[in-house]
Amino acid sequence: MTNHATTAHGMATGGAYGFARDGYAKAHVHDLTTADVESAHVYGRDDETIGSISALKVGTDGKITDAVIDVGGFLGMGAHSVSIPFGQLTVLRETAGSDLRVHLDTTKEKLKAMPHYNA
Repeated sequence: MTNHATTAHGMATGGAYGFARDGYAKAHVHDLTTADVESAHVYGRDDETIGSISALKVGTDGKITDAVIDVGGFLGMGAHSVSIPFGQLTVLRETAGSDLRVHLDTTKEKLKAMPHYNA
């Protein structure tokens, strides 16, 4: 996986860093549905699994605004949930398939240090 900086404006589906992976292309926000992204694994800056998306918040305009990411735990039990603005995530879609990879420029430890999200 290659990690590279983006423009000052960020990317349509990413924050400060962009993520690239062979066989994957950046997914455009307007092409994503909540069903596409819910339950997706979230990978950190070193391509390690740091959590999974348990829920999405959608604004009154129908656009995804935030992702609730579960960190740690087992089968949803004991997980630490945090809310992250969706624009900080980089979503990659497999070019020859339907697999999605969601990346966030952080670590599992930093997410666990964030305040717990209560729905």
